[in-house]
Amino acid sequence: MWLQDKFFIWWLHGPRYGWSKFRRRLFEGGFRDKPLPEAKSLADIQKYLGEIKWKRDLLPELFDCVSCPQRVWERKKDDCDGFSVLAAELLKSWHPDTRPVMVTAMVAPMKNCHSVCVFRQGVDLRYFNNSRLSPGLFVNYREIVDHFTPPSRLVCWDVVRPDTLEQLEFHVV
Repeated sequence: MWLQDKFFIWWLHGPRYGWSKFRRRLFEGGFRDKPLPEAKSLADIQKYLGEIKWKRDLLPELFDCVSCPQRVWERKKDDCDGFSVLAAELLKSWHPDTRPVMVTAMVAPMKNCHSVCVFRQGVDLRYFNNSRLSPGLFVNYREIVDHFTPPSRLVCWDVVRPDTLEQLEFHVV
């Protein structure tokens, strides 16, 4: 196992979400009461996500941080996990039965690591990849991970509740 793999596993299964919760409490409290747009359809959600500009986490995010959706909406920029939590919150408000989650894949090289918002549509799963709604229907989370990760080396992946950052599943490949 490569040193980078050990770091990915440690980060995703360890401090990533604790750091994000801490950072949300410390720096994002002023965003909590900001309103989010009201979505009436998947097309509305895709339109709102299209207003967000992709921007890599740097300082003060410390490599990787999952911001609250209100901060993403107010600043109109974030990376893939920001798109995911915003999509999840809009989906939850639109139709709670979609039960959105954030799925993150740690892939070597590091630049290929990615998060998406996965949600239920009937018995199937679909996902938002940043602002783009994936056209496919999927049976399980692993199928989605295989679909959105580039042909690189998948190290580990997880499934998280976007509102609480509770890790529901964690897998080492």
